[in-house]
Amino acid sequence: MKTLIVFVLTVSFLGCTSSATEIVRTSDGDLQGYEKENVSYFLGIPFAEPPVGKLRWRAPQPTLAWDGIREAKNFGPACMQPTNIGNSLFLELMLDGFGLAWYEKFIINLLAFMDLGSGTEYSEDCLYLNVIAPKDAKNLPVMFWIHGGASRFGSGGDSIYLSSKFAEKDVILITTNYRLGSLGWFAHPKLSEESENNVSGNYGSLDMIAALTWVKENIEAFGGNPNSVTIFGESAGGQAVGTLLASPFTEGLFHKAISQSGSGIYTTRELKNETPSLSGEEIGLALADHFGVKNDENTLNNLRDIPAEKFVQLSDPIKDQELIGNMAQVSDGYYFPYSFHEAYRNGTTHNVPYITGFNANEGTSLFPLIFSKEIFDQSTSSKDWLNGFWQSVFTEGTYSSVPNEIREYEKSLGLEPYKAAAQIWGDIYFGGPAYYAAQKRSEDDLETYLYFFSRSVPSERQTLGATHALEIAYLFGSFFPFVAKNAWDEELSEIMVTDWTDFAKYGKPMGNWPEFSSSRPIAKIYGDEVYESKLDADEVFKALAENINLNL
Repeated sequence: MKTLIVFVLTVSFLGCTSSATEIVRTSDGDLQGYEKENVSYFLGIPFAEPPVGKLRWRAPQPTLAWDGIREAKNFGPACMQPTNIGNSLFLELMLDGFGLAWYEKFIINLLAFMDLGSGTEYSEDCLYLNVIAPKDAKNLPVMFWIHGGASRFGSGGDSIYLSSKFAEKDVILITTNYRLGSLGWFAHPKLSEESENNVSGNYGSLDMIAALTWVKENIEAFGGNPNSVTIFGESAGGQAVGTLLASPFTEGLFHKAISQSGSGIYTTRELKNETPSLSGEEIGLALADHFGVKNDENTLNNLRDIPAEKFVQLSDPIKDQELIGNMAQVSDGYYFPYSFHEAYRNGTTHNVPYITGFNANEGTSLFPLIFSKEIFDQSTSSKDWLNGFWQSVFTEGTYSSVPNEIREYEKSLGLEPYKAAAQIWGDIYFGGPAYYAAQKRSEDDLETYLYFFSRSVPSERQTLGATHALEIAYLFGSFFPFVAKNAWDEELSEIMVTDWTDFAKYGKPMGNWPEFSSSRPIAKIYGDEVYESKLDADEVFKALAENINLNL
């Protein structure tokens, strides 16, 4: 799917003429990008030294200055990641779920197989960002996008983000790369010993902080206001936003924040073994053992001598998921002093305006990747499948009995067990945490707003509903090829872009979108119409938030 989007956008983009921008002087040297239709594009800007050799698994280091004018007209390499996803189950699920015809699926699969038009380079040398600004910008607000992809996939250089939508609203858009997978989140006792702060992991987060520091130091040269930066992201990017809110090292680097379908709750872990679940260091020890690297004085040299490609993907899919697929941010007591649910609960997230939200049917495209129907049927009892499913989700010390609200909700769905489980799973992992974050921040008088995206693809054949990541097409105006849309989808896209950029400009949504509070839990709904209301399943999300409160 992404390959076809890249192809279509690249072809349409190349069809327009462009010219060179004025030279921009940064702290590292002079840059020249290109200009198209009164929008300036500066792509592939290095914000740190390549994290290779002895710099692998270290905090990003300042870029060495360059002489002369550096061309900034092409994206830098994407960070290393598995690339054999063109024929994956995820692609097939999306194609089927959007209701595409057989010939449309055939074309997309063919292009994905051929990798036509992507031209993406993957490298350990990947710490680059991109700036898209109105021509002659002056003191404009900045929006800093953090891409999703399970902390393992994606790039700030994906062409779906090559959008002029924000510049047209007089906002500067920045997209960034950050280290992924085991190159971005690898924790290990020897790395912690090497660190003067006695911590490891979180290299991807440190890359984001370095990129934000670059913005603070350089964005004025592009016409941006360093005192008006909004960070926003989706899925793993939304998780990144939620975790950056909890770090003392991001104080003053951003002034507003938006988390889309991500929070840092449930999907992160402790650095050291202080909880029933595996710690970051324990997973790192297991991965090193997989490579035959002993825990001795030569550990780090031996690990850094292993080619980066070996850390991207393990041949055994079960081990791969256990040892790499579950890597993400860790609460290390230094960069992230508290577990992320605790940071929301104890009021230590930054006092900046915050929007958080989720989609109505997050699990329809993700749940089948984790639980096949065959495994689901084998692991749950038909007599009380919900109880067995609930226990399987909360296996690491967070188990409690199924709340009555969830039992009633399951009945109201009117779905067969597997589809009901997919819906409830999405609500557990995305809806409950977003509601919890809004609830806890509001209790500490921290300005917070909740949204809910419920628009489905307008096709009678679609089966996914408002699935995970669907709102990105509306936010960037990058609609999937062949996927049905109508005039309302274009209008909804305009509404969402306006709401997001107004928040970046003014520090609060315009119109009737109120702050969230426990006494008035109002969300903004983006669906077949746009309105402000209490969620239909408000009691369900209260119960899911309470489950976090009681069991984490």
